Amino acid sequence: MAKSEPDIEIELWPRERELILEYGYPFSDAKEQLKAAVSSDDISVLTISDFYLNQMIGDLCYSINKRTKGRIQDELLELCDRLESIQRYGEGELEYWE
Repeated sequence: MAKSEPDIEIELWPRERELILEYGYPFSDAKEQLKAAVSSDDISVLTISDFYLNQMIGDLCYSINKRTKGRIQDELLELCDRLESIQRYGEGELEYWE
């Protein structure tokens, strides 16, 4: 039996959660986690597998290239850069990014 990768924990600001919900086409588990925190102004943690994170990054990239312009596109680019780095290095805490 193949060994599964551990899930990745990603701290997200409220605006990042909104962007993922609208432009990232999250799978059901991630969508439930994001929706549960949607009314909070606090940082929340999204726990996601590497596979689904990769899919979400691809969907965000699609939205960057095909669905958005201007400020939204810039916000998505910044979010995508952070998510790609988290995927590569495994560091999902926001203080790492400050």
